[in-house]
Amino acid sequence: MILYTDTETTGLYPGQIVQLTYIMQTEKDVTAKNMFFAVPFVDPGAVAVHGFSAEKLKVLSGGKVFSDYADEIEKDFSSADVVVSHNVSFDEAFLRAEFERVGKILPIKNSFCSMKNTVPICKLLRSGGRGYKYPKLSELCDFFGVTERETEETARKLFGIDSAFYHDARFDTAAVFLAMNYGMRSEELLSELKKYL
Repeated sequence: MILYTDTETTGLYPGQIVQLTYIMQTEKDVTAKNMFFAVPFVDPGAVAVHGFSAEKLKVLSGGKVFSDYADEIEKDFSSADVVVSHNVSFDEAFLRAEFERVGKILPIKNSFCSMKNTVPICKLLRSGGRGYKYPKLSELCDFFGVTERETEETARKLFGIDSAFYHDARFDTAAVFLAMNYGMRSEELLSELKKYL
């Protein structure tokens, strides 16, 4: 099973996760989950990016915190053969910190970074023209022909929401899911991912 995930957080340093979204894909099925968590504080810079203030999260989460979902998350992540994320080290750092706070170990067997592992495939030049840069998620989608409209429709279908946008984990996870599935039509990306399965 491949698990595609994204987080929105309280800031850049591994503090807390405010939104965790993931899509689980097997050969036969695709299922998705989205969770909001109540937190005491969100850095104003983070709020400016994702729009989730502590007050808004209290409503969206129904007052629930990460520990309320920890067992469910642990079960889902431990079932995955590989966890895929755009900048996976960032998401893993926050997940690891959250699991440690509840006395658990992050149960990821293998992880695949759709940002780092697609550099030699996308071959997007750095601004100075020397070497290739990490593709932004939007650039990865453009490269594989995934449109924002298709991503929004996929997020709507999987999560039952009216609208989604970049930096809402539901949209970003749908974008990674689509980009990787489109990308796996190419032997280069498929063979890279198979190393982790």
